Amino acid sequence: MAAQRPEYDYRELSGDRLNESGSISNLPAATPLEWESLSQHQRNVPQHSPTAPWGHGRDGVEMGDLGTQRPAREDPFSDHNPLSRPYRSGGYHMLDEVQEPAKQGFLKSVISPTPATQHHDGSSPPDRGHPGPAGPSFFGRIRRSKWAMYICLIFGVACAAGHHVFYSTLNGKPATDQLVMQRYGTLLAFGAKAGLGAAVIEASHQRVWVTARKRVMTVGALDSLFSMTESLASFGAWEVLKGAKIAALLALFVWIAPIVVILTANTLQVELSRIVTEDRCAGVRTLNFSFEEIDEWRDPTKIGKYFEVPASIWNTTKKATDDDDSDEWFDYYTAPGLALAQTLTIGAFMGETVMRKNAQAETCGSGWNCTFEIKFTAPAYKCTELASGVGSKASNLTQQSGSIAPPFSTDLLLPKGIYSYYAFTTGGDYFNMQMEDVEPGGIPKTDRPYPKNLGAFRTDPIVWIGYSTRTNPGEPLPEKSSSPGWEQAFTPKLFACENYESSYIVQFNYTENLHSTNVLDVEYLRPVINTTYLPDIELEDGTADSVAATPQSNYVFPQNKSLYRRTAAYYSLSLIARSFLNGTVAANQKNANGVPMANTNVIQTKVLDVANNYFPVGDLMKTVQRFYSENIILSMLSNPQFTSVVWAAKPDEQSGIDPDVQREDVEGLKYPCQRSRVGNVYTYHVRDLWIVYSISIGLAVMGVVIGVLSVRENGGLMRNVKFSSFVAATRGEGLRRVEWGGADGGRVSEGVKGMRMRYGMVEVEGQGGKELKFGFGFEEDVTSLERNGGGTAVKRLTMLGASSRSLARSA
Repeated sequence: MAAQRPEYDYRELSGDRLNESGSISNLPAATPLEWESLSQHQRNVPQHSPTAPWGHGRDGVEMGDLGTQRPAREDPFSDHNPLSRPYRSGGYHMLDEVQEPAKQGFLKSVISPTPATQHHDGSSPPDRGHPGPAGPSFFGRIRRSKWAMYICLIFGVACAAGHHVFYSTLNGKPATDQLVMQRYGTLLAFGAKAGLGAAVIEASHQRVWVTARKRVMTVGALDSLFSMTESLASFGAWEVLKGAKIAALLALFVWIAPIVVILTANTLQVELSRIVTEDRCAGVRTLNFSFEEIDEWRDPTKIGKYFEVPASIWNTTKKATDDDDSDEWFDYYTAPGLALAQTLTIGAFMGETVMRKNAQAETCGSGWNCTFEIKFTAPAYKCTELASGVGSKASNLTQQSGSIAPPFSTDLLLPKGIYSYYAFTTGGDYFNMQMEDVEPGGIPKTDRPYPKNLGAFRTDPIVWIGYSTRTNPGEPLPEKSSSPGWEQAFTPKLFACENYESSYIVQFNYTENLHSTNVLDVEYLRPVINTTYLPDIELEDGTADSVAATPQSNYVFPQNKSLYRRTAAYYSLSLIARSFLNGTVAANQKNANGVPMANTNVIQTKVLDVANNYFPVGDLMKTVQRFYSENIILSMLSNPQFTSVVWAAKPDEQSGIDPDVQREDVEGLKYPCQRSRVGNVYTYHVRDLWIVYSISIGLAVMGVVIGVLSVRENGGLMRNVKFSSFVAATRGEGLRRVEWGGADGGRVSEGVKGMRMRYGMVEVEGQGGKELKFGFGFEEDVTSLERNGGGTAVKRLTMLGASSRSLARSA
């Protein structure tokens, strides 16, 4: 005979509250088949138990099952009840004895026939569920919350960012301590992998519990589901791959995460490349002509064992009877110094700046190349083009002190003339025999007072250069001037250069035992001698020098010692340069050896293009300026004995040449430079590293999002797969009906593995009798909490199995 219902309606148990009639509200009535499947304890609620559940009466008091009125108690699921708030999530309650053992009392009071804290006989059992009043520590609460996933994710991203920063600092640096650097990088990559993987593992744990609650699976499938992050063989279970795709993908990420370490390790490589470092180099020198102003050739400066060498040679008017401090005598210019002439001649012939021996090793260091820039003040040629083209009329050169006409026209040049190069550089040159009758040393034999202009620099000769370029260098020249196309084959030009005191910025480069210089900037300051030469006037002033220039007030006199000696040094440099540029070349007239007829030393320089039949180079004006600046001026640096050569780091200190001189401030003489060499360097491939990390971080973020959503579905509780969780989840009465394994707890039989199970509410033997707990059970034994509006409901998962069989037996 079928079981009879009690007088009151028993409906599905709700997480809201009991209605006014004493039954559970907001739920549909249980079917007879469902009711039959409930146990006697579930159907009969004790009527006289002091802890039995109470409904709300119409007058706001609680009603017992027999209608007895009692004082109203606070709704256990009310938002005002502190015990309920942490466990309401998504509109229903998910209670787990392992996760939250202290909050099960109300569920027990609703479902259990006897209070959880009292036997049928009224005695109180010992409390085994609460070892003590102390709750979890701060870190324990973090570990059991969603923050565990967040912290792991943030740690992984931080390690990835640190990996990028670390490799960025190594990029382009010499590959030293390669093994150590690779280990540091691998450590950061492993940290990123561990952090991202741990976040996804936590998310995976949440997902497998959702899957176990929502889907009925065989025991073998559940084995695979819960071990997918530990056992690769678990991916062989088709039932899991089909029914738990998201959990499987999360577990797959955990398995492939180690590839992050492998792929990111190759983003820092060692390659043969040019190593460039900003450093300070020793032995860098520059020019300071102010030392020419104070140099005393009678008592030269000595550095170590060597004397400093001035740029000029001097005559004097001092007689043997003159006092050293007398104002009646003075020194005056004779010629460039022999050492200076030798050095600059080498530079002119070489066509490049002369460098001192072992300059690269001394300056850059053994095995290194280097580049540096120096600034100094020295003479430079300021050039102006005055004529260009056949039959063009040359304009006058305008100077600060006046205007002067060119001493020749373009008619001397091809095609009208015979010269391909014509230079006049001696107009107004200083005459070194200032007096016709002198004693040794240039002492005039005449009585004082001497002529006013004795030894005076009256003007600095202008460099006048005319030249012809070939209009079509690749085509053969016409044979003679009467041949067709002769006048069109050449373009005559004329320019003039003045000697200016100028400010230089020069770059020096030493590379693989080769050197080069590059004048980066020249600022013209003032003419070395600010006068204009008067070629048509021969001055008679008691000296042997008849040069006239205007204005005479700008002559530089030897009595102005400092200016005169600086001007003498500049004049010596220009004189040597002009001696090479002066003269003529007739490219169309050759001697017996096939060399053009030349009356100049310029043919020995790189001012003329040997490959182009000794015609001048294309841009001759700039070539002449570079010739003066680089071949002449900068070549002085090759001999540190010159008075004007100083330390670049200390321009007010002469450098000298003695290598045995010991200094205490060696580091203070080092000058900023850029050193480079070819060697092994670290090369960081940023793109490759961030491709790997971007994909990994993106997948990990997706995994954490899935984990957070799974926590919501789990009632806001963080789940785990620890031993204690499985112990708490495997206490269902139905599990005892199955033979799980041998006496020693060995392997589970294949038959059992094929049985279908699910996680939900199962009937267990409690301290006061039968009661519902969360746990695993076979398909026919599991009940689950499902969403139902704003509350929860205990709902039978199936109406087949044991429940239907029980109904049949009763019938």
